[in-house]
Amino acid sequence: MKKLLLLLLITTASFSQKIYKGNVSDQGTPIPGVSVCVVNTSRCTFTDFNGNYSIEVKYGDKLRISYLGMKTQIITIGANMKLEGDGSVAPIVSDDYLENLKKPKDSIKATRSSGNYYFDITDYFYNLYNQTLMKISRDNSGVYNAKTYHQYSKAAFQVNQEFVYSTPMRLPKYQNQFAQGRSLNGDLTYQSPQTNEIFSWGPNVSALQYSANPSEYYPQGDIINRNSSSGNPLQLFNSNSFLQNTQDNKLSFSAQIESPKRNTFKIDFGYKTGNTVIPTSRNNEITTSLKYSRTLSYNSTIDAILSYNDFENNFSNSNFGINKAIFANAVTPIHFDNHFASTLSNGLQRSYAANENNPYYLIENNLDQNKSKTISFNFNHIYSYDHYSNTFNTSFQSSEIRNRSGQGFYLAAINTPNFDKRSEGFRSFSVSDVLRRNFGYMKFIESKIDFRFQQRDLDRTFYSSFIVPSDIPSNGSIHDKIDVLQKRFEILYNINGAYYFSNALGSNEEFILKAGSNLNYSSTVNNNLLFNYSGAAEMKRLFNTSLNFTASHTFTQTEPSLQNNNLNFNSLQYQVSQFKQLRNNLELITPKNAIPTKENITNLTLSYRAAYYWNFYVEYYYKNVQDLYAPVSNLNSFTWSPDVNYKQNGLEFEIEKQTERSRDFNYGFNLNFTYYKNKVTSLNNNQTRIPFAGFADVNKNYIVGQPLGVLVGSGYLRDQNQNVIVDNDGFPMVDPQQKILGDPNPDFVVGFFNSFRYKDFSLNLSFDWSKGGEIWNGTEQTLNYYGKSQLTGSQRDVVNYVFNGVTPSGDLNTKTVSFYDSNLPVEQNRWVRYGTSGVAEDAVQDASYFRLNSINLAYTSDYGIFRNKLMFTISVFMNNVFVVAKSKTAFSNNAMFGSIDTSGLEYFNSPMMKSFGSSLTIKF
Repeated sequence: MKKLLLLLLITTASFSQKIYKGNVSDQGTPIPGVSVCVVNTSRCTFTDFNGNYSIEVKYGDKLRISYLGMKTQIITIGANMKLEGDGSVAPIVSDDYLENLKKPKDSIKATRSSGNYYFDITDYFYNLYNQTLMKISRDNSGVYNAKTYHQYSKAAFQVNQEFVYSTPMRLPKYQNQFAQGRSLNGDLTYQSPQTNEIFSWGPNVSALQYSANPSEYYPQGDIINRNSSSGNPLQLFNSNSFLQNTQDNKLSFSAQIESPKRNTFKIDFGYKTGNTVIPTSRNNEITTSLKYSRTLSYNSTIDAILSYNDFENNFSNSNFGINKAIFANAVTPIHFDNHFASTLSNGLQRSYAANENNPYYLIENNLDQNKSKTISFNFNHIYSYDHYSNTFNTSFQSSEIRNRSGQGFYLAAINTPNFDKRSEGFRSFSVSDVLRRNFGYMKFIESKIDFRFQQRDLDRTFYSSFIVPSDIPSNGSIHDKIDVLQKRFEILYNINGAYYFSNALGSNEEFILKAGSNLNYSSTVNNNLLFNYSGAAEMKRLFNTSLNFTASHTFTQTEPSLQNNNLNFNSLQYQVSQFKQLRNNLELITPKNAIPTKENITNLTLSYRAAYYWNFYVEYYYKNVQDLYAPVSNLNSFTWSPDVNYKQNGLEFEIEKQTERSRDFNYGFNLNFTYYKNKVTSLNNNQTRIPFAGFADVNKNYIVGQPLGVLVGSGYLRDQNQNVIVDNDGFPMVDPQQKILGDPNPDFVVGFFNSFRYKDFSLNLSFDWSKGGEIWNGTEQTLNYYGKSQLTGSQRDVVNYVFNGVTPSGDLNTKTVSFYDSNLPVEQNRWVRYGTSGVAEDAVQDASYFRLNSINLAYTSDYGIFRNKLMFTISVFMNNVFVVAKSKTAFSNNAMFGSIDTSGLEYFNSPMMKSFGSSLTIKF
């Protein structure tokens, strides 16, 4: 241990406490940062960089003097103003000491030197290590003051960069043998683009070659029958190569400044850019926010947040453009290169048939774009005193959404080009106040009043009657215009409370009763008033264990939102065969004096905590919903009508094992099981069926007595014993009446999350398993019709096949057929005979799947001389690692137009993506 010399000075004051001033040195070298504390008090100080210090004391106090590497010394302040053990060391006089001696004798009195002492200075570096000591200063009176970390303004920064690379998966399988054409006079004949042949039911591509005559359709030379073994064979194209891999980059930055009074100012900024699977597509998004929090007093705080979001997309699918491009690419014959050119010299579209589109022409003439901007402001004031607290909030949001979409010149199936310009402004403003009175643990009563105002301003113009292509987008006569202004004013009053009592049964049980009710006024609801209520009883520590039980019931009435535009009901105007004509031109306007949707929900919950790290949870619920809104067809349009009543009950079960942070290696998991069943109990206005998503001939429905969203479409004609009836040609007959084909709701869903941790490394794996339910795979049916699917490539030569079924007279069917007889018109083969969509019954597939949803490997570490100066987390991850499913291409979670309402429908959907990515987060 080193020997330290201490020179202590004392100045008497007009009160009982004295100010000690001293110096700490090591063989004449000052020691800064020595901790000097009055034992059993919070009074502490540190020596400055010259070894000087000062501290208030009174007689009898003990000073604790400590320094890293030295033995801690305790010094007692004696009545004679001298230190105990004094006199063994000669004084060392500092400049500060000499200056003090020049002052009047009645203002300062010097002690003798303090002597030799050994002490530990660990506390100094402990404080430095924890960022408590920042500065020591001396004022004009000679008093030294230390400032800790918490007495300074602090700045914190966070930067995050994320990169995601995705590739399409579970794509359709295409045949790569047969060319554009059909059977003519018993021969499989190639048909050139000029013939406008849409089918790929022609000859084997090995029987064809390029001629010496190039054309705009085939720059390698027109396609002819092979006349020599040395002819140039056809170049084949993989339809899946049209879809591009996607890249998403996201950069975010956050900075926060905190004052000594813990007032904070925070700024967040984020920028994200990426693309979709469609070539040339691009989207950009900017988000930023400012937050200020201030402590007004011990029991009063305020915070304010200002946020802004700006998003744009140059291929938004607002008019089904993405689905149409995927369709056009998929049905193109394997030998036609769409990418070579999209326009002919005469200005018309270059495609393999005038009745079909070139996907690149759709991209180059794309009119589907979206831009949106949102700004919001939120202010809160929280005040608490004794048992009372009050929270005042006001918020404002303004958003502007601008869409443009349309269908230009020379598009297949579009005879009258059109253009839509849509602008939607949304404003909302609210003021609320919550007053709460606490009576003890889980005993309170709370009252809330909320004033809200919403406004939706829709302006949509439909342009048509264009003369020349240059007239698009808006130089045409106005075909139709929608200009709707909707306003809603609401006053909501809520009162709720809870009461707690224990030992009711004498075994340390805890009981919590909760109840609440709302009375709401709305300017747009029928009768203007809405009444809601809820109640719950929670029993904790049953049987003196960690077993808890909760029973609750809630009744709510809610109005529909002011905006109800989507693609789901617009597509209901069209048959599947009219897919290329799809147009998003209808709006759902919330009716005035709306009838509220009513929900009654009962929950029974049981939870148990074992060995601190294990949690078990099971819940049963029953829900009854009345007057759910749905799009109802009405004279070639749709109304938004409260016509659906249904009930649903379900069971949820969860097991969780939490990680133990005290170990170097640990494993945790969460296993959850969800089971539910629902059924439409009735439809208002004497209806028995309401289609709400899909096409006119294949759709999802609300049907009395059936689960929500059952699939309806064409099926085979059957007799009373459910035998398929086969026609005189030997092929099954189609029932003229549509029928229920399947239920898209799964029987149950299981999620399994795993977390492995070793020191600073973590590995997370997430699995999910969905059992049951059906999905309609219309993509596969249409590819069969065109002759592009792998199935038609492998089975078109099947002969002498007998379909199971009976004849119209009831006899067992024995007639043999060929799937594709070249002596018969192509319209009579196995797949073309049933039309573009085929028989929907054949396209219904089991939606069950098992998926490794994600893998994430991360490393987190502190870095720097002092901990918490800088921390970083780097991770690599993979999403949709693999999927095992009975359907090889369709996936129930991959909705048709990107809406949850169309889940269970597959028709040239944007494909499922397998993603690889990395993320780096730095905090300092």
